[in-house]
Amino acid sequence: MRTSHILLLAALTGMTGLAGCGGKSSKDVARSDQDYLNAMEVGRDSFDLTHADQAKTQFENAYGRALLRDDVLAIRDAGYNLAVAELAMGNASATLDTVHRVHADMALRGDVSSPALDLVAMAAYCRLGENAQAVALARGIRTDDPALLERRAFLTGIAADGLGDAGLLASSLNAMPVSPRPPRLEQADRAELESRLALRQGRYDQAESQAIATTNLRRDMLDYRGMARALDIASRAAKAAGKDNQAAAYSERATQSRSHAGDKG
Repeated sequence: MRTSHILLLAALTGMTGLAGCGGKSSKDVARSDQDYLNAMEVGRDSFDLTHADQAKTQFENAYGRALLRDDVLAIRDAGYNLAVAELAMGNASATLDTVHRVHADMALRGDVSSPALDLVAMAAYCRLGENAQAVALARGIRTDDPALLERRAFLTGIAADGLGDAGLLASSLNAMPVSPRPPRLEQADRAELESRLALRQGRYDQAESQAIATTNLRRDMLDYRGMARALDIASRAAKAAGKDNQAAAYSERATQSRSHAGDKG
């Protein structure tokens, strides 16, 4: 599965286009399901425009077509997109339900592996505060995809921080890729884990500065949920440093952003 972004800014899997005729009769080529392709395309377009609710409807339609086709790859791709859309809407419980449904439908057809789908479940567990489940799931994810490895390290770090496990948080940070020209997603993820670790270690000024760097990167990516999360970290760091007024300002900025999120939290 091709992945350009993961979770909340998660990649929507691209589908191949219709096969060309190439001089052959239409009876001689495999025919694509145009309804499935259309639903996936419209869903991706809606998601790119941050209309996760509209994307969810389209991916539900695509998933139904995938079941109609009895096509395990289409089930995996449409199911992944559907779970990502639900997570973007803020419905972590529905996301987990979808992940379980997709895995069951894939297993019914002899295919049980989808690391990307498991990473969406990890993110959902983190949203629900079920950090031990997220860490346990991470340990079972096997992949050679660098983008998925980055996501696994980041989400493990988030869960570790939720558990108060500074050692696991540090090892998750060390597992993050070091790229000569990292994309914004990698920069933001690394800065967030660095901020969280600095806060755990009592380096409050560094924690605050890294949190603000994360805030700016998340904003540039239109990841407003992640941006508000970074402002929360900045607030905690400022408060720990005795800067109560600055801490209150960061907290209020996060609250104002979340009040316009329009999702279920």
